[in-house]
Amino acid sequence: MGQAQGQKRAPKFKASKYEAPKPRRVTKEQISRATYKDVKLLEKFVSDRGKIRSSLITGITKQEQAKVARLVKVARELALLPYVTTSTYKQSYNRRWS
Repeated sequence: MGQAQGQKRAPKFKASKYEAPKPRRVTKEQISRATYKDVKLLEKFVSDRGKIRSSLITGITKQEQAKVARLVKVARELALLPYVTTSTYKQSYNRRWS
């Protein structure tokens, strides 16, 4: 059932041979030193609607993405970052009831 010894496993996701690597928005040092108080840095990882951007878009590793997500959630709890932007909420709310 297992693989023969000389064979390599096929990757789950095959990147296009023409695809360029994603540019990083921030350096590894910036993320490692980041705290929930770094609102300017955390805003780079939040969309205009308030959603946390994926690591495919930001170009950071899985571990860095987990740290950024945790910091954004803490900053939201302390009202340093919005959960949802008010302009989007008002527009969608008014659309339903007009």
